[in-house]
Amino acid sequence: MKTAETLLACCVVGLACFIGGQAVGASRASTLRSAAVSEQAGGAIVIPGARRFVPPDSAGMAHVPNAPLVLGSAPHAQELLVASPLLRAADMPRLSPEDMRQRVSQGAMGTYVQDVLLSRDSTLARWPDRSTRPLRVWVQEAEGLGSWTPEFLPAVRDAFDTWVQVGIPVRFTFVVDSASADVRVTFVPGFATGISGRTVWSRDANYWMVSSEIQLAVADPSGSGFTPPQMRAIALHEVGHLLGLDHAAGSEHIMSARIRVRELSEADRETVRLLYSLPAGSLR
Repeated sequence: MKTAETLLACCVVGLACFIGGQAVGASRASTLRSAAVSEQAGGAIVIPGARRFVPPDSAGMAHVPNAPLVLGSAPHAQELLVASPLLRAADMPRLSPEDMRQRVSQGAMGTYVQDVLLSRDSTLARWPDRSTRPLRVWVQEAEGLGSWTPEFLPAVRDAFDTWVQVGIPVRFTFVVDSASADVRVTFVPGFATGISGRTVWSRDANYWMVSSEIQLAVADPSGSGFTPPQMRAIALHEVGHLLGLDHAAGSEHIMSARIRVRELSEADRETVRLLYSLPAGSLR
């Protein structure tokens, strides 16, 4: 009898160990599956149209990182959202999203407006018409900065004037007081990320631009200083961002992600003209 009890006890213990082993295995498999899901969720999964909002900073602004602009391989432009609207409702030109889409479709030939819309989540941001009240631009004199030359000043100013000559309803005037400027241009030794310029602009919730800052590198990542013609080309590209353009797919445009030309292409001109023939806003 005792032997039978002993055998029964052994069977019970064995069965308990088997069940316990199965539970541990299931738990481990569940853990591995969870780890796999976490790894996938933490990877570079892009959801079209998704945005990541950052809480407002101390200045009362919130970063709105639409698709980040890239020059080479580094983020190179940033958009800020201000709390109060720039224009009164009575002064705000409007079109319905349907009318906006129709106008864009009618004027898209010869432009890269589709690239702009893809980069900006189907929105268009621009300055209000500033023909009679030019935007005030302050350009830094960086005499103490290595590789900087006074010849950069007329090169940068010419970049602004070149965009004006396209025929958009925006004018610029250059001021000596940075505090009164709508646009501030400063020079930096270079960028560790390899970019040659950076533009930050602010807009209201209706996509009307409010202010902007541009940084221009005086040397490439190797430390070789830029020439005034090269600085003008870099400034042309950054002023294009300032006006509301994003990167164009073709390398023949000044708004190409990698600057390979020194003048505006016809598509650069046609795209900014189309942008400034429309109100700011969303096509959604």
